[in-house]
Amino acid sequence: MERFKRLDSPGVEWAPIHTARPDSIGEAIKTLSQTLLFEGLSTRDWRHLTPLFHHRQFADDEIVCAYGTPGLGMYIIVSGAVKVVMDRGSETLELARLQSGDFFGEMSLIDDYDRSATVVAVGETRLIGIFRPQLQELIVQRPKLGVVLLNRLAIIIVHRLREANRMLVEKGDTSRLAHQ
Repeated sequence: MERFKRLDSPGVEWAPIHTARPDSIGEAIKTLSQTLLFEGLSTRDWRHLTPLFHHRQFADDEIVCAYGTPGLGMYIIVSGAVKVVMDRGSETLELARLQSGDFFGEMSLIDDYDRSATVVAVGETRLIGIFRPQLQELIVQRPKLGVVLLNRLAIIIVHRLREANRMLVEKGDTSRLAHQ
């Protein structure tokens, strides 16, 4: 992973979404509202959710999150793309490429287990982040909304687990299947 730019360039931090340009906020909310986690929520729900969102711009080849580091939150791609990579010996394998509207890191909203891969920006990329401590606070303050979001997270994680199992079966590697 040495060829990628280091995570969190000096002087660059995640900023609350309300500090973004108004047109940028609108684009971000539109993207968020089209993801499974946030689609169909009420205006009231959005009022409670919006303070949880943070935004950040990443440069080409900048690391968003690195393998083995604690998972802090989930990221939604507003513009640009990312690639999910993993070192395997002397080569770097690209596991996935995600585009605008896609998201990753959702398991980090549940626990702080270390990242299982490195995610790198492809070109200029704008992300929205939602972090576990803020989500936990929302769950305490707005339990009904918290249950809705946790239920949706569970559905997303189960769907991805089933897809991973399907891919393992196709490759004939049933020894690594997750138990259902």
